[in-house]
Amino acid sequence: MFAKRRAYILANKTHPKAQVTVNPTGTLHIDVKDEKKALDGDFEDLSFQKDGKITILFCQKHGQQKQHCWRVELSGEDAKDLVRLIHEAEDEFEILMRDL
Repeated sequence: MFAKRRAYILANKTHPKAQVTVNPTGTLHIDVKDEKKALDGDFEDLSFQKDGKITILFCQKHGQQKQHCWRVELSGEDAKDLVRLIHEAEDEFEILMRDL
């Protein structure tokens, strides 16, 4: 069970580089290098919304309807890759818990 890392270029106007870490314990960490910003979220607080050629990743604390913690814009391909990584991490964690 290892954290998986990917480098993405965010799809907003300045195109900053982001280092994304998907942890099988259910957390996501995004380090936006150019903006010196770190974003964290639990898998259960994440949602994806397609908007044309980009996909917006929202983090909204579970149970708080209108309060977004943060949002980032990804290319469609990067968003698909991130969704796949999150599903793989959830599967790995589930297998580990069953084996215990």
